[in-house]
Amino acid sequence: MPTKYEQSIIDYYDTTEASYADGWDLNNSFAMHYGYKDASTKTFGETLLRMNAVLAEFASIKATDHVLDAGCGIGGSSLNLAKTIGCTCTGISLSEKQIAKANRLAKEKGLSEKVDFQTMSYLHTSFPDNSFDVVWGLESICYATDKAVFVQEAFRLLKPGGRLIIADGMVTKFANNENSIIKKWLAGWKVNYLESPDRWQQFFTKSGFKNFRYTDITKHTRASSRRLLGLYYANQVWTFWKKITFRFKWTKVQQENIKACYYQYKGMQKGLWGYGMVVGEKY
Repeated sequence: MPTKYEQSIIDYYDTTEASYADGWDLNNSFAMHYGYKDASTKTFGETLLRMNAVLAEFASIKATDHVLDAGCGIGGSSLNLAKTIGCTCTGISLSEKQIAKANRLAKEKGLSEKVDFQTMSYLHTSFPDNSFDVVWGLESICYATDKAVFVQEAFRLLKPGGRLIIADGMVTKFANNENSIIKKWLAGWKVNYLESPDRWQQFFTKSGFKNFRYTDITKHTRASSRRLLGLYYANQVWTFWKKITFRFKWTKVQQENIKACYYQYKGMQKGLWGYGMVVGEKY
């Protein structure tokens, strides 16, 4: 049974999926993460797929690898990696609704032999030791009750030579979690707190990982941050119209989700957080 905190995460994603579909290209890229904008990307959808490619290169993923997609959402990264690289992927999520949709998409895309999805917590998996070549966490590990516990579990699951790759929002210093801007943002997206790059390095080192690398890619995610700000203002106008016509009322979760779009932008502009990638190898 999920904990109270885990249930709030499940409820958040199950409740806000339609918003991701409306404003985040979910029905095309199947992605629920920030995009990576560079000279090769022309559309927003391309930035979402580009993020997968950049992470895959950072973690040196190859066709013979078995990847654990930890916190897989509706399976976007796993489907993309299997299609573009040819690797095998196993995705896990707390949400039974997400897993059902991910497996349905895998079947529709003809990728069922390459990918599978299961309902499971990435903090306490049922997989044996040394099961995977790569553990992948794209904007999902921020939800871990204890991020250090996740790193330890990832180390257990990886084969010798395996890599753990995490890409996520990271506070520039851990104390920023107490800043009101960060607190309002994270509360809206049901995240308990964010780690800082130096703390990630500590967790990796303590768990036994070698060759830790961190790369700040904030500049490539600013376009996504601005898009979220635009969605916040657009929804303010739309909500006002619905209110005066007595035709609609947001749920509390939906209201907080939209407000968080404003605070994530404000926090990034003030340098309270950035977007980073970390990777380590198991020997």
